[in-house]
Amino acid sequence: MPSISPTANSITILAVALPIPLYRTFDYLPPLEINVATLEPGQRVAVQFGRRALTGIIIEIKDHSDFPIKKLKPVKQLLDQQPILSPSILSMAKWASQYYCHPIGEVLFAILPPILKQGQPINIAGTQRWSINKDHIEPAENAIKPNAKKQLQLYRALENAPNGLLEETIKLLGFTSTQLKSLFNKALIVSEELDALTAAATEYQASAPPLPLSEDQTVAVKQLASDIGNFQCTLLQGVTGSGKTEVYMNLVDQVISAGRQAIILVPEISLTPQTLARFQRHFKCPIGTLHSGLNQNERLTSWELARQGAAKIIIGTRSAIFTPMKNLGCIIVDEEHDNSFKQQEGFRYSARDLAVTRGHKEKCPVVLGSATPSLESINNVLNGKYKKIALPSRAGGASFPDIELLDIKSRPLEGGLSRPLIDTIKQHLDNQHQVIVYLNRRGFAPAITCEDCGWLADCRHCDARMTLHKHPAHLRCHHCDYSAAIPSQCPDCQSTNIKTLGAGTEKAEETLEAIFPETPIIRVDRDSTRKKNAMKDLVEEVNKGNPCILVGTQMLAKGHDFANVTLVAVVDADGGLFSADFRALEKTAQLLIQVAGRSGRGSSKGQVVIQTSHGDHPILQQIARGNYPQIADELIDERQSAALPPFSYMSLLKAEAPHINNAIGLLEKTKKMVADMALDPQQTVELLGPIPASMSRKAGVHRAHLLLSSENRVALQRITQHICHWLNDNRWGKTRWMIDVDPIEIN
Repeated sequence: MPSISPTANSITILAVALPIPLYRTFDYLPPLEINVATLEPGQRVAVQFGRRALTGIIIEIKDHSDFPIKKLKPVKQLLDQQPILSPSILSMAKWASQYYCHPIGEVLFAILPPILKQGQPINIAGTQRWSINKDHIEPAENAIKPNAKKQLQLYRALENAPNGLLEETIKLLGFTSTQLKSLFNKALIVSEELDALTAAATEYQASAPPLPLSEDQTVAVKQLASDIGNFQCTLLQGVTGSGKTEVYMNLVDQVISAGRQAIILVPEISLTPQTLARFQRHFKCPIGTLHSGLNQNERLTSWELARQGAAKIIIGTRSAIFTPMKNLGCIIVDEEHDNSFKQQEGFRYSARDLAVTRGHKEKCPVVLGSATPSLESINNVLNGKYKKIALPSRAGGASFPDIELLDIKSRPLEGGLSRPLIDTIKQHLDNQHQVIVYLNRRGFAPAITCEDCGWLADCRHCDARMTLHKHPAHLRCHHCDYSAAIPSQCPDCQSTNIKTLGAGTEKAEETLEAIFPETPIIRVDRDSTRKKNAMKDLVEEVNKGNPCILVGTQMLAKGHDFANVTLVAVVDADGGLFSADFRALEKTAQLLIQVAGRSGRGSSKGQVVIQTSHGDHPILQQIARGNYPQIADELIDERQSAALPPFSYMSLLKAEAPHINNAIGLLEKTKKMVADMALDPQQTVELLGPIPASMSRKAGVHRAHLLLSSENRVALQRITQHICHWLNDNRWGKTRWMIDVDPIEIN
């Protein structure tokens, strides 16, 4: 929006968004002694708000206010000479604020890197570029000790980079400052200081030859590239191992050649280094990453290089959708079906849906990639909103794995594993292959109990069981993170007859270590990958190809490409088959097909064994045939018959309070307020509840829900926004409320 120049009869008012939970902006006068023509939407300002000094963002410049001019305060300081948020980002933030019913100030400050939220200037650190010391004549092998393999690998990487490598790139490739220092002390390498923008200003060129593509991939790239410069949302449905990443890279190649930039969203931080490494091997241009695992300076640097147009590619998790880009050319959402793209706390947005919105606003193509697309995306293809491109075959001629349902009814289990499954694992290890053992439970056991009186170890803060962990030994609640010592006797009857129930990743790991003592067992879950670079180091170890067993949760199902994995074993497939969640069957099918797809991606035939007590379940039967399209068709028909999403729309109003009656009471008053409104009968919004949440007590507070549902999105939005503003205008004591638009979990 252009700035408004004052006239003799006008006054300039700044509408400023502040990071507070109020659904409005606040009017301020311009800073004293400043040329108002220099003010623009998107600039940060320092303001006084009551007794607090806050950083705000100008979102509108106007010539009037609803408040008396004499009562308006002037802005204390203009923090940016130029807008740091472009009109397109401001427009998307305003749309998201309205659609997701979240305060505009909090939405805008969710976009900014932490340093900028604090009102600090944009100062991005310089960097060093390292390269081979051409004056050093002695062969590197003579100077580097034989056991210093990483040093030699680093030297070779620099040897293959004629223009050198930036220090952050070197670290992203898995090398350390110590290894750099060692090579420098040996006079094998040299460095030069560069400011960040100079370092990023590298002329784009492909650093590897064009990737060989199959006929299906070639057609896909051609169709996607034809949309560059225009908005088109395309569902790229490719079976697991079909080479979707190669399609992405070829598309991005053409986007960058056209002078534009690309955003690539991945569902998990753990996938970012893997995706980054593949892109860095192919592209010789600045590539930035944005995710919560970065420190403040790293986030600011990637953000600012993207805003200046220097970073041609941004790879990140859901928050990366807000990255300011100077010339956005395409957005790619990999594994678009993944629930991780929906923010579950605070500003509850869907990065996948915002990708489509941003692509529409900035006139660039959006690619949603998945082997198991969400029913929402499939339905958007059916009704003509999205285009669809299929990759029906695995890349490189690899065949699909055979999927077997193994009935475990009445079978004895060792750490959750049946004897036939153990024998199958042994066969694959004997053939020098790798095995994935999947079970979606962290810890050693999901519960402990007293065999004499039936006592169960419950969390004192949640309506949930405590999970037993052995490394280190303790009980932990996976909902509120409360931990406690493992009791030596039952607190109710003092019996020492305490036993575990079920099996988690730690127990499976312990069982497999006992059965296969000569085989490395690698556990992959939230607990084993907490440290920085832990997942990257693990992936590097597995990619060496040596026989091993990976035991893990759904982190293993997401996008990993391990060429020597020939067996995937699913320990228990029954958890999601009988859930009250109407999305449970969709999620179960997606997860099992995704994890099965990790098998047989190399030259050897793959196998999948799914342990179940319900092998006759129709969903499992379709999974065994690898037939996700048929599963999706049947689930879509069921959803349509029941008028459930994507054939209706939902908002979930949540209330939390020290006592359940207070939470229910707020929701009942809200329901009565809506009932008293004069609603158009053609725009019916159904209100279900209020009821206690499925976990009615979490982290010491009681929770209740009121579900709003309608087949008319506009009507639902109108009522949801009205509820939001009504609740915001009233005081509710210690009772908190929040609204989740398009919820993916109703619990």
